[in-house]
Amino acid sequence: MAKAKIIHDGIHGSMKVTGVILELVKTPEFQRLRHIRQLGLAYLVYPGANHSRFEHSLGTWHIAKRLSDEVGLDEDESLLLQVGALLHDIGHGPLSHTFEGIYRHYVKERDHMRLGQDIITGRINITGDEDGGKIPEILENHGIEPREVADLILGRAKKPYLGQMLHGGVDVDQLDYLIRDAHYTGVAHGIIDLERLLKVLEIHDDELVVDEKGVEAVEGMMVARSLMYSRVYFHHTVKIAEGMLTRALEFALEEDHLWDFWKMTDCRVLVELEDLEGLPAELTRRVLYRKLYKAAVLASAEELSPEEKRELLSAYRNVKRRQELERALAEAVGASEGEVILEFSIADLMLSEPRLKETGIKVLLENGEVQPLSKVTPLANALKRRQTPRWAVLIASPEKYVGKLRESWRKVLFS
Repeated sequence: MAKAKIIHDGIHGSMKVTGVILELVKTPEFQRLRHIRQLGLAYLVYPGANHSRFEHSLGTWHIAKRLSDEVGLDEDESLLLQVGALLHDIGHGPLSHTFEGIYRHYVKERDHMRLGQDIITGRINITGDEDGGKIPEILENHGIEPREVADLILGRAKKPYLGQMLHGGVDVDQLDYLIRDAHYTGVAHGIIDLERLLKVLEIHDDELVVDEKGVEAVEGMMVARSLMYSRVYFHHTVKIAEGMLTRALEFALEEDHLWDFWKMTDCRVLVELEDLEGLPAELTRRVLYRKLYKAAVLASAEELSPEEKRELLSAYRNVKRRQELERALAEAVGASEGEVILEFSIADLMLSEPRLKETGIKVLLENGEVQPLSKVTPLANALKRRQTPRWAVLIASPEKYVGKLRESWRKVLFS
């Protein structure tokens, strides 16, 4: 009988890990996730938010295993889904999504999903450990094609329902992170009815659907998701801290330091940044000791004209353009470079969580028809229209510049 380990999880209780899952958990690449916070710098606002990508990945695997049993997947598909769930975050860099916005500019068009693909297929060894890079070998030894796992994680599964179980309107990733993040932040908004949701999901015509009896459970999950993004993930203080640390890293990269930051763990990147001289060290220390900039502007989407939105979206997509605008704002109020940061929630949200506005979940009615959730309940459309979070543009700086920024930001950005 294969060896097994019992892992005690704060959310799901005791989980029995064996076989290929246990071998993957033991790899340096997976163990590295112990040292990457699930919610980045959210602990500066919610002190309990110190849980890791390691815990979340195990939790996602556990729910995938349970869902596989509930919907009756065959052994091969169940194992593929479980492995995909376990490894879906294997490519995350330090502090999770904190630096995601600059990957495209500084890391050769990569993001954590593409990096995960490269790790799973053996193109890169992210840890540098001599035992690293064995993930594809382990998968092949168990009859699992690494490319198939990578495709599943990137949303290119051969069977639509397998992709939907990992990255869909109701998926195992969201089911774990909503419960886990609510628990560790102490924010009750993320509480969902996991047991009910697992019972009402089924496969119909090669797609994952929700039984009509489970519509209320899905509505509850969608409300929880929307509120967690407003209350936790895009809390303006969290985004200010993330923005400050991102600028510290940008300045380090421009000075030709830390080009392998995406391989690092949280502690390592913070130590490396603090050890540098000048602005990277100053900004990092301010974040470490919570001497954060203050919000000068928190403008909603309704306060912006279509032209202004297009200008800001262009700046979001172009790191250099955003940096130019930040320098212009700093110059206008007499601040130094790096003392004014500009953040955009809506575009950032589209990149980091495209599922937030997902209402295409399909419902299997009692008469055998399949309808999109938006036609079954008005709540789905209401949530799609809800702005999450309430601010679209955030400008922050040391407190002494706040007043001047509030008076001049529009003129500087849009003149």
